[in-house]
Amino acid sequence: MSVNREIELKGAIRSEYLDRVETLPAIERRTVGRTTTRKLVTVYFDTPNYALRRLGLSLRVRKVGRAYVQCVKQAHKKLGGILVRTEWEGPVPSQAPAISVIENKGLRRRIKRVGIEHLQPVFRTDVLRRSRTLKFEDGSTASIDIDVGDILAGDASEPIGEFELELETGAPERIFELASEIGKAIPFRLAAPSKASRGYALLTGDGPRPRKYVKVKLARDATVEQVLTELVQHCLDHLQANEAATLATDDTEGVHQMRVALRRMRAALRLFKSTLPEDQYGWAAREAKWLTGELSEARAWDVFSNEFLAPVARLYGAECGFDTLTAAVEQARRRSRRRARDAIGTERYTEFLLHLSAWLSGQAWRDQPVTERTTRLLDPIGAHCVQLLQKRDRSVRRRGRDIANLSGAALHELRLAVKKLRYAVDFFEGLYSKKQVKAYRKHLAGLQDGLGYLNDVAAADTLLRDLALTGGDRTPPAWVHAGGLTVGWHRHAAIAAKERLVETMTGFLRTEPFWHGG
Repeated sequence: MSVNREIELKGAIRSEYLDRVETLPAIERRTVGRTTTRKLVTVYFDTPNYALRRLGLSLRVRKVGRAYVQCVKQAHKKLGGILVRTEWEGPVPSQAPAISVIENKGLRRRIKRVGIEHLQPVFRTDVLRRSRTLKFEDGSTASIDIDVGDILAGDASEPIGEFELELETGAPERIFELASEIGKAIPFRLAAPSKASRGYALLTGDGPRPRKYVKVKLARDATVEQVLTELVQHCLDHLQANEAATLATDDTEGVHQMRVALRRMRAALRLFKSTLPEDQYGWAAREAKWLTGELSEARAWDVFSNEFLAPVARLYGAECGFDTLTAAVEQARRRSRRRARDAIGTERYTEFLLHLSAWLSGQAWRDQPVTERTTRLLDPIGAHCVQLLQKRDRSVRRRGRDIANLSGAALHELRLAVKKLRYAVDFFEGLYSKKQVKAYRKHLAGLQDGLGYLNDVAAADTLLRDLALTGGDRTPPAWVHAGGLTVGWHRHAAIAAKERLVETMTGFLRTEPFWHGG
């Protein structure tokens, strides 16, 4: 059973566009040989409690003509936005899996541990696949598969309509460039879930769920370039992992986590701005800021509804126009969600993902003059993280010393400085002991929460003014009294919040930065 590294990019596409993909000039001028068409029936196997899935493995047997091919796949990190998988593939005599033919002893043992006797068919895919071999101008080669069919799990089914670009030899960025050419002619969405992932979701009835940020574990001897790639890629993965939940559900956490991913991405880019070509940094920062703006309104109304309006409305019930205000806010939330979803469906969004992924996989920042500044990319991150943390720590201390007397604008600037420091700490704290980081992080989190609440109180007035102007009616809305009570209630709460914030800042100023002992 042979071992391959599978480097692929998938695009989900509407059925009416599928036939057009292979006739695009970008495909035809690179095609080598003839198009092949095959019917593929693939059965996926697992235990009743999905033990293989929990191990990050998928086991399938595919019927191709009269032959059967077994494949075990294990997902790895992404290379840019391309999913890199290791797969073990080889012929088997029938539709039943044959674990004994897997040459990798470690993998064979892992599968045997779950109990071969418990393996059973869990779902299947029926696909008509049209395939071409492509050769790029630089000699890189790839295949394009256009799949139409269904995923079948018990009585449930889901259509398949996608193209898949798989690198055979050469540079991964060629795949992104081709996908970008396809996207300019035919709308598609980058498809993160594999057929196996979709099959399991169909089988269990699990819809898309928001995914929270998971901290990156950095090696102290990693280079600045490696850390830059790791951080931005991690944020890109986090962004895409929450796309489906934002599009398909009203769970407020989906759009929130997409914004978290974008904020962290922008913070990571800012950390290494001095080492990057100005035009490359400018493009990435600008596009991330655009998308953040498209998602921000939805998040603002979610916060207002759940954290501002709801507790006050519970006190008053339907009195004073709270039922009317609640209904008006819900309409605003729906409008803002549509705006967020529309942005995710744009060509600009897809191009952002593709361009950023190509930038990462091709290490495009290397295309610049060699200077003392740019050679820092090859230095160990341990030599620079102290400087990066120290710069942001000093900014917070300088801005926050007189926090009790700061204006609203100054508090806003302090909040932004705290966020920048918090993200830098999140990125680098794994290089230090938990004990060193704990007290510093606790005070920093308190500052972020307190400043965030004061900022939300200040923003509530603007939200309600905008809501009152919706529709252009000059008469005061029926909910105006409820709006005043809501803002007033939180302004009063903000007095105590400000006092707590002063105490938190005092504690922060007394806390030794954890990197001083590192």
